[in-house]
Amino acid sequence: TISLSNRSNARLWVGAYLAANFGTAALFKTGVVPGWPGMALFAASFLLLLPLARSVERAQIASGNSSLAMRIYSRRVIAAGLVYVVFLLGGMTVARVYAPPVPARVLMALAVALPVLFMIRAMALLLRDEQDEYLRMRVVNQSLVATGFLLTIATLYGFLNAFDVAPRIDAWAAFPVWAAGLGLGRLFQKDGVC
Repeated sequence: TISLSNRSNARLWVGAYLAANFGTAALFKTGVVPGWPGMALFAASFLLLLPLARSVERAQIASGNSSLAMRIYSRRVIAAGLVYVVFLLGGMTVARVYAPPVPARVLMALAVALPVLFMIRAMALLLRDEQDEYLRMRVVNQSLVATGFLLTIATLYGFLNAFDVAPRIDAWAAFPVWAAGLGLGRLFQKDGVC
């Protein structure tokens, strides 16, 4: 079985990352830490992805739920995620400060979307490259939970929006909701890692 220290360490880093990410976002959005210092603090919270990924990887290895394909997938997603944060915050800053023309804003939007597409590609490559059928099945099940979660949230929120009960949310929010569902899928599998 997985050692308690590996599991506790992984949970600690997951909690620290979520608290730092949502906490710094709240500080920035509410104006407690305004402007570029707030944005820099929020961006810095994403650096916790590195120790988080290492602790989860150690816990996966200890529990027997790891493979070379899974480790490569994690590195691809972390790299794309960090590039995404840099492109998003950089693009938002350039758009606000310089108000570039529409063609430049289109290119910035595509640049911000590109790392997300690389994350989706990483998932496809994981399903292709994973040799262990059990581990591949776990990833597929997690993806199904994530897709069901996204469809449920989108449907419920869409009807709330249609009846003017909830504000409009941009379509880019679909991927973070799906990713949250992926995390729920891991929890439902009770692999002891998180």
